[in-house]
Amino acid sequence: MKSRLSLICIFLSLLVILTACAGDKPPENTVNEVDHTNSVQPVSDYVLETVAVKDAYGVLYDLADVESYPVSVRYGGAELSQGYKSLTLDAQRTLYKEMEENVYYIAQEHEDGLYDVLDLTLWDVELTEAELRQVIVAFSLDKPHIFWLDNRFGYSNTTGKTILQLYSFLSAEEIEEYSQALHSKIKELHLGLLSDMSEYSRELYIHDWLRENCNYAEDVVKISDDFLSFTSYGALVNQRGVCEGYTRAMQLMLASAGVESFPVIGNGNDGLHMWNCVKIDNEWYYVDSTWNDTGKGSGYDYFNITTEQILYDHTIMPVYSQLTEEQVCGVDDGVADSFNLIVPVCSATAQNYFVKNSIIVNDLDNTSKENIKTGLRIAQGSLKDIITISISSSLDFDDTLDELFYSGDYVFFECLDAVNEELEENFIDRNNVSISKKPHLRVVTVILQYTDEV
Repeated sequence: MKSRLSLICIFLSLLVILTACAGDKPPENTVNEVDHTNSVQPVSDYVLETVAVKDAYGVLYDLADVESYPVSVRYGGAELSQGYKSLTLDAQRTLYKEMEENVYYIAQEHEDGLYDVLDLTLWDVELTEAELRQVIVAFSLDKPHIFWLDNRFGYSNTTGKTILQLYSFLSAEEIEEYSQALHSKIKELHLGLLSDMSEYSRELYIHDWLRENCNYAEDVVKISDDFLSFTSYGALVNQRGVCEGYTRAMQLMLASAGVESFPVIGNGNDGLHMWNCVKIDNEWYYVDSTWNDTGKGSGYDYFNITTEQILYDHTIMPVYSQLTEEQVCGVDDGVADSFNLIVPVCSATAQNYFVKNSIIVNDLDNTSKENIKTGLRIAQGSLKDIITISISSSLDFDDTLDELFYSGDYVFFECLDAVNEELEENFIDRNNVSISKKPHLRVVTVILQYTDEV
């Protein structure tokens, strides 16, 4: 096995999000150098698991006939290349492709609990540290199935070439074992996907599976506590994760089901946070599956929302091009800034959960009244205790809320009384109606109770 020579490891902000969900601060950076007398390492010192591991992710599960899978089509046709597309230099794109091929070469022995990944060398090119960080972030955000990399790297760029050293938490044998377990879980989850499902329905199915099966890892603050909780493997197989685990699991499952998405880095609750941007019917939406699963709202408050709505309680980190080299590398204070690679403006509302699943009020006319009555009839039929009303953007939210519940014709109670007149039992209790309003979502949650007497 090769020996490490003069390597100072650096924690980098590309994966600073890995310590973010619990509000942990990123560790300080140091200058990092790799000094290998021979930058091309002998492959005999490494275990090659390329075919077995890659094949686990070259899979499309035929939604028309689940018995026919696997079919060898990459990621079900969904694109996982937004990071790659953001790279501006040919040398960066070359390095990305080299990482894509060589991240599966893992050293046979470990040192300090980490396995070297085969060195990558670009000849006649000296990429700066900031340019290297951009490549590694792009690769990380595009590859939810590559879950074994540590958040440290080594590099050298002072001898007419660029050398990059990555590290793995897992041995080649463990990568093979864990990858097959993740592959099996994906196959299992695809049994719930049907041929006639729209992109929205596939997204909702994957989102709801995570809500029902993945538990937020409250005891995990940093990578050393449980690195798998920050990965797709942790969220899907171990069924526990922090925000990055939820996000990468969503991204991987959506891709396998033919839906494009990518992670977004920002702040929430005064700590670093991650969520998804998802493309449904050619429009981008934000989805925060972590917050939908941790008691923040109804479970769907962050399902396919707009930029304006996500900014109500999230902050989106700037894109790489907006930062200086010092900010990207953390030269001044030792702490590198987190950054995104692309941040689309999300303005569509058609695939928002509440728009598709709530009682729609476009005006306080007979049509909207009939919508409310229909919603109450459906709720009463199954004794549902919660309904939601989505108020059109063409209406003033507060004025409409007033007309529905507090003054004027008390439109909601007029509709409730009309429905009760149709019933013989399980009346909706008009004296025990409570509401929760969410103006930024233009949604009112109505809590119902039932009574034997009107």
